[in-house]
Amino acid sequence: MNKRNSWIVALLIIGGIIISLWVMSSRAYSAQNALEAAHQRCFYNLIDRVNNINILISKCMVTSSNQQRIMTLTTIWHQAEAARENLSSLPLGQQDMTNCQKFFAQLGDFSYTLAQKAVKNNEITANEWKKMEVFKDNSATLNKQLRKIQEKVASGRIKWENQTFLKGKTQDLQSGIAEDFANIDQKLKKEAPTITYDGPFSDHTEEIRPKGLKNKIITETEAQDIAKKFIIGRNNNKYDIKVTGKVKGVIPAYSIEFKRGKSNSPNIVADVSKQGGHVLWFLNTRKIEEQKISVDEAKDKANTFLNSRGFDNMKATGYLKEDNTVTFTFVPTSEEILLYPDFIKVEIALDNGQVVGADTVAYYTFHTERKFDKVKFSKQDIMKILSKNLRVNKVRLALIPDPSLKERLCYEVDAKLGEERFYIYINAQNGEEEQILKVVETQKGIMTM
Repeated sequence: MNKRNSWIVALLIIGGIIISLWVMSSRAYSAQNALEAAHQRCFYNLIDRVNNINILISKCMVTSSNQQRIMTLTTIWHQAEAARENLSSLPLGQQDMTNCQKFFAQLGDFSYTLAQKAVKNNEITANEWKKMEVFKDNSATLNKQLRKIQEKVASGRIKWENQTFLKGKTQDLQSGIAEDFANIDQKLKKEAPTITYDGPFSDHTEEIRPKGLKNKIITETEAQDIAKKFIIGRNNNKYDIKVTGKVKGVIPAYSIEFKRGKSNSPNIVADVSKQGGHVLWFLNTRKIEEQKISVDEAKDKANTFLNSRGFDNMKATGYLKEDNTVTFTFVPTSEEILLYPDFIKVEIALDNGQVVGADTVAYYTFHTERKFDKVKFSKQDIMKILSKNLRVNKVRLALIPDPSLKERLCYEVDAKLGEERFYIYINAQNGEEEQILKVVETQKGIMTM
C-alpha cells in the first residue's frame, strides 16, 4: 500500500470513529431528553390530579344528587390512585414520600368507602363529611406547594435528569426539588389528622393488638427451650442455640439461631414471642434434594406436625410447590366454620418429608374465642341469590376479614363458570356479596386471586 492510500484509509477510520461517537452521543442525548420528558409529564400530571381532587371534593360536598355523588367519589378514588403512581415515578433520590403516599391512599380508599355507602343508599354521616373536608383542605395546601415547585421547573432552573437536586448536591441551588418534596411530606405528616374508617389504609389497621398470646412474659433462656422443643424436639442436642436479638413490632419477639458444629451461618432461624412464648416462625436453611414424596404425603406430615404442636381441627385450604418444597396454608375450624383470619403456613421438604418452615404470625395475631350470631340466611337462600350461570360444587360457612380487618361471617360458595373456578363469599347475615376470588390451579399449586 502506497503512502497516499494509507492516508485515505486512516482518514476513513477516523471519520468512522467520529460518526460512531456522534451517533452514540445523539442517541444518549435523545434518551436523556425522553427520560426528562417522562419525568416532566409525571410531575405535571401529579399537579393536575391534585387540582382535580380539590375541585371534585368541593363538587361532592355541594351536590344533592346521590347518583352524582357516587360518580364524583369514584372519580376521586381514581384520581388519588393516579396521583400515587405519578408521585412514585418521580426520581426523588432517598425521599420515599411516605406521608404523601399514605395521604393519597387514604383519600382514595375513603372516597371508595363513601361511594359504596351511597350505592347502598346508606347515609353519609356528618363526621364522614368533616373528614372529607379535611382532605379538601390538605389537597388545597398540597396544590399550592406543588405550584411553587412548578415555577422552578418551568423557569429551567432545575431539570429532572441533571440529578443536581438529589440529597447532598443542592449547594448551588436556592432549594433542591428533593428537599421541597421532603418539606411537603413532613407538612402532611403534621397537618393531616388520623383518619379511621372501614378501609385497608385506615390508621386503626396500624394499631392491631394481638389476640392469641398468653399473658406470661418469658426469658431468653425459656425462648431457646421453647424453640428447640417446637422445631426439633427436646432429645436432639446437635445444635448450639442462642438468642441473637430482639424484634420490635406488633408482636415483640426474641430472634434465635440454631448452629451445628463449626458452621458460620445458622442452620435454623426462628422468632419466639416475648409474651406467651409462641414460635412465630422458623426456617431450616438446609439444601433440599430432589423430590421423593408426593404432595399428599407432605400434607399428611404437615397436618401431623400441627396436631403434635397443639393446633387441632386444622384444614388445608391451598398449597404452593417451589424448589422441592411445598408450603401448605391451614385454617382452624370452629362449629364447622372456617376461620380464615387465623391461618398457619407449614413448609415441607419433598426429599424426606421434614418440616422445614412454619409461620404462625396471623394465628397469634387474630385467634380468639368467638361467639357467632345465628345466621339469617340459609344455604337454600344463598342458592337463590347466586348467578344462574354458575355450577355450584360446595357451600359452607367461613369467617373472612374485610379490607378494614373486620370479620364477616359468610357462606363460601365453591362454583364454576365454564371451566373457571371461583370462591364467592356472601354475607350470612344480610345476603350481600362480600368478595369474589378466582381459583388458579397450576403445576405449582392452588392459589386464589
